[in-house]
Amino acid sequence: MLNLLIRVQLPDRPGALGAVASRIGSVGADVVSIDILQRCGGIVVDELGVVLAGDHLVKLLRDEILEVDGVTVESMRPVEGPLPDRYADLLDVVADLFKHAPSDGLLDQLVLRVRRSLSAAYVAVLGAEGATVVASEGALPAHEELIALASRAAAPVSDPAGCDHVTGGTDADPAAAQAPVSVAVAMVRAGLVLAVGRTDPVLRTRELRWVSIIAELADHGWLEPA
Repeated sequence: MLNLLIRVQLPDRPGALGAVASRIGSVGADVVSIDILQRCGGIVVDELGVVLAGDHLVKLLRDEILEVDGVTVESMRPVEGPLPDRYADLLDVVADLFKHAPSDGLLDQLVLRVRRSLSAAYVAVLGAEGATVVASEGALPAHEELIALASRAAAPVSDPAGCDHVTGGTDADPAAAQAPVSVAVAMVRAGLVLAVGRTDPVLRTRELRWVSIIAELADHGWLEPA
């Protein structure tokens, strides 16, 4: 069996998601989770957790999904082990706060869990000026970029329309998949910055909010050493 995360863009109209799920079922695959990541301009971005009989069916599965009018496939990513559950990850972090707070090891667990849940290229907790890496997972960008990320978190730009990061690689524009790394940053009130980088697919509105919630939770579970 093969676990897949399939990210699709589809028209924001009744029945569109059901039609996609029906096409997935036509190849014997099972939809086990649905995460609505973004709604903007009449387009919805959904991420589906799918269990498929084997990788020999991946192309057929993609072709079936694309038969639905107006639907594009943004990405199809195999997942080792169980499919991620971001709600469960949040609850795990909260449980750690109650059991271990304050704990110096919480930030190490935090970056590990965030990277795994978001399939990120890297996750780091930075000092507010970006000069210090407190905890990290994955290959970090250059030191100058880390400083820029810390500055960006200190002065976040909000998008009231909720249309952040709406561009990305699709079947209609495969070249867009080569876009620069998408980054989410969130200020931890203890004077730290949580930075998450992922190359493909881009981070969507709901994922950005998830990162912000995680950062706030970390603030309640970690105290700066005396």
